[in-house]
Amino acid sequence: MENNNLCWCGLLATCRTSWTMDNPARRFLGCPNYLDPNLNCNYFRWVDCELPNQWYQRRMYLLHSNVRTVQNDLRVAQNILRAAQDDLRAAQDNLRAAQDELVQVNAERGRVAFFNKVLMLLVVAMVLIKFM
Repeated sequence: MENNNLCWCGLLATCRTSWTMDNPARRFLGCPNYLDPNLNCNYFRWVDCELPNQWYQRRMYLLHSNVRTVQNDLRVAQNILRAAQDDLRAAQDNLRAAQDELVQVNAERGRVAFFNKVLMLLVVAMVLIKFM
């Protein structure tokens, strides 16, 4: 492919790849303004020759379609994975918060148990003092 292919606008023609059923994987040069109907000069030139027969064309088209399907499936799987990772992070945060709360509850229970023992000792001491 030559690098000095100018379209009729005088701009460097853009190389793209056709994925139509009739011309799968066939590269062509076109006007870089092809998306703008006011600026597009309709320059077009094939870079690659045609595939030898329809069997190759169909195979190439189907392979490309399969690749696109796999790419789409991969994108969906990646989105599902990202959502699952987000859910996992949220669950881990909740677990850490629950563990922190459990540590606080256990510490409070320990303090209550200690003060209950002190209270019992005081009651026993008062009873002993009263009856002595």
